This record gives sequence, structure tokens and C-alpha cells, in this order.
Amino acid sequence: MDSIRLAFLKLAELEGTPRHVKALLRYLQDKGVEVKEFVLNRENVQETVNQLSEFKPLFTMDINGTGIIFADQEGKKVPFYDLFGVVHMSFFMEDPLLHFPQLLDAAGSQNFLALITDLRYIETLRMFGFQNISYMTPFLDFSQIPEPSKERDIEMAFTGPVIDPQIIVNAARQNLSEEFFPYFLETGEFLFRNPEVNILYASEYVLSLFNPEFQQKFNEWRQKEREAYLRLLNDIGIYATARKRWYVVSFLDGINLKIIGEFQGELKEDHEVINIKNHEELLEVLGRTYLTITSFPHTVPSGIGFLPLEIGAMGSAPMLDFRGTLPAYFDLEKEAITYMPLDRADIEEKLLYFMDNIGEAEEIGKAARDRVVNNFRVDDRGEFLFRMMNDIIKQAQEQQQTQEQPQE
Repeated sequence: MDSIRLAFLKLAELEGTPRHVKALLRYLQDKGVEVKEFVLNRENVQETVNQLSEFKPLFTMDINGTGIIFADQEGKKVPFYDLFGVVHMSFFMEDPLLHFPQLLDAAGSQNFLALITDLRYIETLRMFGFQNISYMTPFLDFSQIPEPSKERDIEMAFTGPVIDPQIIVNAARQNLSEEFFPYFLETGEFLFRNPEVNILYASEYVLSLFNPEFQQKFNEWRQKEREAYLRLLNDIGIYATARKRWYVVSFLDGINLKIIGEFQGELKEDHEVINIKNHEELLEVLGRTYLTITSFPHTVPSGIGFLPLEIGAMGSAPMLDFRGTLPAYFDLEKEAITYMPLDRADIEEKLLYFMDNIGEAEEIGKAARDRVVNNFRVDDRGEFLFRMMNDIIKQAQEQQQTQEQPQE
């Protein structure tokens, strides 16, 4: 059998979290898959389609649905992979809701296979009309993870972005009709109080609390303006994430806290912002930090995501807001510290303890690094995907043979 050909479609060179997919592509290449990368932009779409025609891939792949090319067929937008008769795999490293403009037009295709890193993404994809979905635990490309610093000079850090939620409220008030603004605020507050709840459930639950007249007007609006409604859901998630993070940072007085990345709002006297230009600088700072606090964004509703793994890989003790799935990833309190996201006393007590016992934080960081290095490599994920691709080919061949058999 000829080698499997995979076309990887990207908008630019992979930076930040998406760069970990490079390890997956290398693994497939080592297994004999012929991988060719294509960089997409508005000017080269037709050229890329011509190159794909010459390459003749059996599979195409992108990240977060960003590499889907559409063709116009009798006034209807059709995904290129349906026209080519190939299987398109989209690796979702964040909530598909963030990428709804592309996905709305691609929904319903049997040639689309979603690879998700958070089980709750199933709910979003099913809402869009996708059925072929497979889970893949996050992994890291360790060739791009530097050695942690031998000398750590930062006791505690908090990963951003950290934004005063009032800034987001003010922006939402300008962009949303006054009639629907209470819905934005109430749904955001509900998510803040219930951080493990999916935005799709929260949106329906909160809507049911409004009076029937409001519900009718809102339902008419979102049916007519579906894209505006999905943008609203994303804005609510951004607000709820900002609310969670601001809540933690706002009461940490007297702690010399380094905030890594973007910060908008009034900075506490004892806090300092460490501006970073790229992901390499983020890792360098993590490698100098004993304990790194992070707060899961609502775009990572139930899983681990990639940032806590990077924190652990750099030997910094991850301090994570608790969720029920965490024991599947870390041995809690030995490889990661957890805090209840709305329990101020719990957060303060743990931070004060580790300030006085920074050596214990260092030991947790070392244990976290061992766990990540040993358990979050690409190998088994790559093997899973490689076998899946071969199974798809085998099923297609069997189906073709069945169709070619003469009818009695």
C-alpha cells in the first residue's frame, strides 16, 4: 500500500500552545505518513487548492477548524474535503465555540473528524451538527520545552491575562442592547459561581429564570441573529473567566505576586506585571518560579488544558482551581496544589503556608515535572491517531470492495 498522505493546513507558523502539534506531526512522519504543510492566506487559496490536488492526500488536518477551505457550489458553501473526498481532522485545543464562523458552514459533513482535548467540547460540536468526535488527552512537544532554571528567583506567580471584569462589562454594555444586557450579566455571574458548568447549559438555565416575555424576545433574536448570539456566549465566557481571575488576584494583599502576561486594571501595591513577548518567555518565567497559580478559563470547561502541563514541565508547582477531573491528571497535593475557586480563606491559607514552606512547593514542582514528562508525551496519542487513520482506510477499502461485487 502507498504511504498515507496527510496535508496539514495552518494560517501561520505554529506559535504558542498550537506548536505542540508539531510533535504529533513528527510522530506520524516517523510511522511512515507523508506529511506536507500548507500555509493559508486569502491571496493563495486557489494556489493551495491546486497544490492539494497534486499532493492527493487521504487526510487533511488543521487546528481549531482554522484550515477549512470552502468552495461555492450552486450558491452553497461546500468544504473542500467533501469535494476532494478526503477525511478532514480538526484538532481542537480550545472551545469550538470560539471558532464558530468556520464551523457553522462545515456542519453536517461525514468527512469531518473532530479531535478534542476536553470532553465538554462534544456539546458544542453536537450543537453545530458534528457527529464524528474523538477525545485525545493533551500532550507536550518536549523538544520545545527548555530546561528549568537551576536558580528560582520568583516565589509565586499568577498566569494571565488578568483583566478587571468591569472593563468587559463596559464593552458589553456598548455592544449589546440594553434589553438583553441583564442576561449577559446574570449568565456571567452564574458561570462565576458555578465554574464547572458549561456555557451552553448556563445560557439556557439563566434564560429560563427570566419572564416569558423576555424569553420570547430573546429566542426570536437568537434565531434570527445566530452568529450574534454565539458571539454573546463567547463574551459571557470571557467575562466569567475575568471575574474568576480578578476575584483571586484582588484580595492577595501583602503577597509579592508576579502576574505573567496581560494585565488591565488597577495593580495592587505588592503585585508586579511581567510582560512577555512570546511563549518562550512564558516558559522561561515559569522555569524561575516556585509556585504558579492559574485559573482555568471557561474555554477549558472540564479537562486539564495545556498551560498546567507546561507549568509542571518547567518544574513549577501548579496551583489549580479544583475540578472533579483533576485526579485523572495529577496526584493532588503531591504533584499539584488545588484551591476552591470561590473560597478566599482556602486560597489565602494555602498561599501563606507555601510562602513559609517554599521548599515544599519546590518538591511539588519536581514531582509535577516527573508526572508531565512521563505521562504527557505524544507517543500514545500519536499511535492512537495513526491506528485510527489506518482503520478509516481499511473501512473505506472494504466498503469499496462491497460496492464493486457483482449483484446476483
